[in-house]
Amino acid sequence: MSPTETLPPIVCGVDDHYLLPLGIVMQSLAAAHLDDLADLRLIVLHEDLSAHGQDSLRRQADRLGLSMDLRQLPAPASAGFPVSGWISGAVYLRLSIPELVDDARALYLDSDVLVLRSLRPLLRQDLHGFALAAVRDPQNPLLGGGIALPGWDRLGLDGAREYFNSGVMLLDLAACREQRLFEQARRFLHERPEHVRFWDQCALNWAADDQWLRLERTWNTFALSPLAAQPDFVHHAEPAMPLATLLEDEQTASIVHFAGPLKPWQANYPGGRLGDLYLRHMPAFAPGEDR
Repeated sequence: MSPTETLPPIVCGVDDHYLLPLGIVMQSLAAAHLDDLADLRLIVLHEDLSAHGQDSLRRQADRLGLSMDLRQLPAPASAGFPVSGWISGAVYLRLSIPELVDDARALYLDSDVLVLRSLRPLLRQDLHGFALAAVRDPQNPLLGGGIALPGWDRLGLDGAREYFNSGVMLLDLAACREQRLFEQARRFLHERPEHVRFWDQCALNWAADDQWLRLERTWNTFALSPLAAQPDFVHHAEPAMPLATLLEDEQTASIVHFAGPLKPWQANYPGGRLGDLYLRHMPAFAPGEDR
């Protein structure tokens, strides 16, 4: 890296329920950047993280040698937004990135990912004028071929429109502010909750209006093999995104995303290569203290 080059920060959001997985994200970042960890900066957004939680994350960052900045929201992130399933109001923390991060660009990561390869190519990715870059959601790649953004036709949208997963997003923050992208997403959550299936992700897809850069799938590869082995698994998007192709992606993933209700830090997570890979990062964060 050039002495004058500064990489964009990596941004995550957390509450006390996700301390353990965020600690493992940090551990995986360190393992994937053995020679250049000092070039990375992590910004962690929170609204009411306990003192114990803050101390735990600071200890983890210090142990790894990772630069980390904890930033507290001035107001609740979820304020009347829909919360359901396996998520908490902390999912909406990322909607505050343009207000709380003053860098020109930022890379957002969900706390249920595992970084397997260097993020430097992604952090350097040319956005080609787009405010947002992301990967098509592998289980909902098209509005007409999945279960995301319910009632999309009543919104006047085309069923062939592509839908991105917001668990990994590269952001041009100046463009996000100029286009009021996240403000529009908040308005959609308040005014159109009947069209929200996947929380702020549906709202961001609406606000982006299909104007987003498509990233390679390696940057947000869903951990589908453990789920596909379950008897109740349904892949809604087979015609547009064959399951066999998605399973092959796991072998070359740069970021594995453990999306969905089953999480690899839970006792009931199916066994297998990805679950074992995740668990190898767990002991370093003293999970017995931070579960």
